Amino acid sequence: MDIAEPNKPPMPFAIAPTQAVPQAGTHSLPHDAALAHVHNLADFARLEADWRELESQCPATSLFQSFDWLQSWTAVYMTEGNGTQPFIVTGTLGGKLVFAWPLMLQRHGPVKVLRWLSKPLAQYGDVLMAPGLCPRAWLPAALRLIRSASGADMIRLRHVRADATVAPFLSTHFRDSQQHDMAPVLDLTAYANESAYEARYTSSQRKRRKKIRKNLEDAIGPVQFDILDPGPANDDAIAEAVHEKHKWLAERGRKNQALCENKVTAFLRELSHRRGGSVQLVTSRMTVGDKPVSWEIGLRKGSTHFGFITSHRTDLTDYSPGRLHMDLSQRQALRDGMSAFDLMVPNDPHKESWSSSKVEVRDHHLPLTALGRLYGLGYVETARPLLRKAYYAMPPELLKLLKPVTGH
Repeated sequence: MDIAEPNKPPMPFAIAPTQAVPQAGTHSLPHDAALAHVHNLADFARLEADWRELESQCPATSLFQSFDWLQSWTAVYMTEGNGTQPFIVTGTLGGKLVFAWPLMLQRHGPVKVLRWLSKPLAQYGDVLMAPGLCPRAWLPAALRLIRSASGADMIRLRHVRADATVAPFLSTHFRDSQQHDMAPVLDLTAYANESAYEARYTSSQRKRRKKIRKNLEDAIGPVQFDILDPGPANDDAIAEAVHEKHKWLAERGRKNQALCENKVTAFLRELSHRRGGSVQLVTSRMTVGDKPVSWEIGLRKGSTHFGFITSHRTDLTDYSPGRLHMDLSQRQALRDGMSAFDLMVPNDPHKESWSSSKVEVRDHHLPLTALGRLYGLGYVETARPLLRKAYYAMPPELLKLLKPVTGH
């Protein structure tokens, strides 16, 4: 997010353990279990009813593996001839879908890599698994199927939370990609009402927020915060939010691989039009006078709100509209009965004052061929961490010169 950090001391954080303690060994699948792989979108579409039932039993953080998210993404990004092919491992028990590992096969030069389906837009990766199933039976069996049927040189899985279903398995069977992060989260259950939420601020913070609002109103007009209904106004707000995010990144010489402006706008509009699934897209807009000045494109699954994209008019950055918008968005989530507000990776410094705990997020990879081992050791584990470190240490002036040849 591009909001500024409120003026307050860093809050104490409850940091989730790196991972659950893995248990050795594997178990056998039940006698009536079966694994298969889906490699075309028509077959994936036929799984809709069963997939929706399975995702409804899974944690909120699996929203990036939901049917609506994946189908919306494939409709926009998986076009003919773009070199991306779905490879979705499915598991049934007594004919009922109980397991899904949604992947896609892509080429990186000569290397064929399996990644989470919908990366890099998906912020968290996990498998879908019905409650009560044994991960030590299903995950090794699924990996054997991947090895034999995918034709991939490597499996590369980014952004796996420590509390993900698949995390203990990856920590013992995959290699560490040397890319660790934290996902900041605000526990909204700590606040019984908005008065309790207001009490989390210091006196100086409350004064600062009131000053932001007053400055905006004096310069432009009254402040109004709205949640937009699906339709043309929401579609326009999505386009404006993405456009301003691109401008903000460009001013800093940054390039976000996930935010290809035309495609991400089309994808978010597609997702916003879907109804009846477990994932809801929520667009909030703050207007000053009659002018939109800031936006948040949020995602909700269960009782968790995920702050997916935030942006503001770059010519109003000095007024700090993003800071005021975040306050209003968290209050709205509290009013709507949300239990958590997830700010997601990366763990930027400005997110600390808007959150109360963090969950560790790691990247993992597994070479499947000699070429995959070379790619993993030479690029994933060695060159990429060094390049990222150098990229983020560069000043904006230099990044603007390098923008045509580098990203993050």
